[in-house]
Amino acid sequence: MTVIAPFVLSEGAGTPYVTLDEVKFSPTASSLDFSNLIEGASQAVQDRALHDLIVRASDMADRHVYGALGTLSATLNTENGRYRQNRYGQFIIHPSFWPILELRSFSAGMYPNNQNAYSISSSNVSIERHEFIITATAGLSNITTTYGSLGIVGYSQGIDVQQFCQWTYVNGFGNTFLSSNVSIGATSLPVQSVLGFYPGQTVTLWDGMNNETVTIASVGASTITLTAGLAHNHGTGCNLSALPASVKQAVIHLTVGLVKQRGQGGFVLNEIGEPTYAGQATKSFESDMAQGYDLLDGFRAVWGRS
Repeated sequence: MTVIAPFVLSEGAGTPYVTLDEVKFSPTASSLDFSNLIEGASQAVQDRALHDLIVRASDMADRHVYGALGTLSATLNTENGRYRQNRYGQFIIHPSFWPILELRSFSAGMYPNNQNAYSISSSNVSIERHEFIITATAGLSNITTTYGSLGIVGYSQGIDVQQFCQWTYVNGFGNTFLSSNVSIGATSLPVQSVLGFYPGQTVTLWDGMNNETVTIASVGASTITLTAGLAHNHGTGCNLSALPASVKQAVIHLTVGLVKQRGQGGFVLNEIGEPTYAGQATKSFESDMAQGYDLLDGFRAVWGRS
């Protein structure tokens, strides 16, 4: 018999945090020529190479903030651990990743294969930015073991028992892309993913001069409905995101740094507009990398703690 850790099925799935156009038209990258990332290749291949660098830069941002497996982009994760209830009958759980957006399930028991699933609601769950608190209510925390029935409701009953807990939760920042074009006045956005988006939330469509902030009215299986019509047209692949602008800027810095670090990173335009070759001796990538990581420092978590 094989036992699979619950967390391996939901970790490490990241997404890009900026689009090709966000990098190409950023002032940070304005000195770079992205038409020669792959020497002699077509523009489609150049764009594919740039997209690959964006994915890598986004992953670098994730690793800097969360370590090996977390992502800034919203993900649905299942985790487990051993906890004791406090004297008030509360489990105080500090998951690996933040911000916590939603708790979908929680169970606890004396043995890994004998856990009680809690019926969770706003009456017994409090979600804070870095942790959630779940309170055992009557009948939910009675555990039947080979030694009989134990009423695990905290120290007030004179019982101090370590329990096996497992929970599934949504964490991070909603980050997705339009799956088709949308027009001025539209209130429905077809998107690749709705994870991490909620009614009443304010998010941004990142589209250069046509950036706009929108408010979510409702969330469907693959569609997000807005409270008001769009002010601009937006094309397929436009980024809809709750990510702070500083994170996106950090990823642009890291992408630019990767381009310069390649040694065959196209050409750099000097102040008078004359192109100069960006060879291996070019060390300015270190500055871009440092600026990117500096912007991410405020989001760092160490072992799940900010």
